[in-house]
This record gives sequence, structure tokens and C-alpha cells, in this order.
Amino acid sequence: MLRALRFFARNGMLTPPYARLAWRFAWRRVLTAAGRRWETDGPVFFGRRLQIQIGRSGRLRLGRFVWIGDGSKIRCHEGTVEIGPKTVIGQECTISAYQRVRIGEQCVIADRAMFIDFDHGVVEVDRPIRLQGIYKRDVEVGSNVWIGYGACILRGVRVGDNSIVGTNAVVTRDVPANAVVAGVPAKVIRMRDAPQTMSWPEPVEP
Repeated sequence: MLRALRFFARNGMLTPPYARLAWRFAWRRVLTAAGRRWETDGPVFFGRRLQIQIGRSGRLRLGRFVWIGDGSKIRCHEGTVEIGPKTVIGQECTISAYQRVRIGEQCVIADRAMFIDFDHGVVEVDRPIRLQGIYKRDVEVGSNVWIGYGACILRGVRVGDNSIVGTNAVVTRDVPANAVVAGVPAKVIRMRDAPQTMSWPEPVEP
């Protein structure tokens, strides 16, 4: 406990705003059904008006110092959601998992981005879509990824490390590591130089 207090003091975190964040974390951890089930290895910062839903077979894993902005929704229907350490998620984002959505370390995700690992069936034209079931495939976002405002990462997509996804892009195919993509559907518009010294423990390189 003393070690943690020293760390918070050294990093300017013993302030009223951080106290409110600590209270919000403790309240959700202790007094909500989902809070008793998520897993984390350190402090997590929650915004206001979050919706966190964890189904009976769902799992939520949050790395230390993850930030989740106001009004965001995390729904682990039957699957697993994993968010790596020091990733920042903006306001009113949506993560919805029936199978698995993984976001790596130190990502920057702008407001209203969406990550979803399922689609509805639409083949039977004489049957309501809601009765046709769903198709599921994992979504995986690497580390050090910047995702722009309103971008959508859809079923089965892997987004490589150090990549950038443009505002309002709809990502339907894998994104190579170090790529910059934009558009509907998203396409590679240029490549960034690969880091020479920086690496990640679970690299994503589609």
C-alpha cells in the first residue's frame, strides 16, 4: 500500500480528480455485478455513465492504467474482451464480443469507435434477420494503434501493431503492421516506418 501511495505521489496522482476516479473504480468493483467479475492487474480509470455487461460465460480483462471514457459500452455477451495496459478509449465507444475482442497495449482510441466480433445472418430473405442467428470471428487490435473518431472494426479483422485507422473508416479486412488506412471500406493509403527499437510482448502482424 505504501509503495502504491509513493508511486501515485511521484506521478502527481494524489489530487481530487484522481480521488474521484479511484472512488468510481471502487464503486464499480464492489457494488456492481460486473465489477466482481472483471480481471485487472492494477488501477483502471473509468469515465461516467459507462455500461459494462458481462454474460454468464463472458470475461473482461483490463490491463493496468487503462482509461475508458464517458458513456462507453463494453458488452461481453458470451465472449472475452481484453484491453492491454495504458490503452486509452474515448467517449461513447462500443466493444461487443460474442467470441473475442482483444485490444493491445498503449493504444489511442478516439470517441465513438466500435469493435464488434459478430454479424447477423441475412441469407434467408423470407425470415426476419433477428431470427437468422449470428456469425462470429475474433477481432484483434495490436499495440500502439491509433484509431480515429467513429471508426468501425468488424468481425474477423486483425489490426497490426503501430498502425493508424482514419476517422469514420470501416475496417473489413486485416490491416498490416505500421499501415495507415482510411475509407469505406478501409484501404491502405501509406506505410509508416517500422520501429527499430520498440517491440511488444504479443505482436500482431497480419
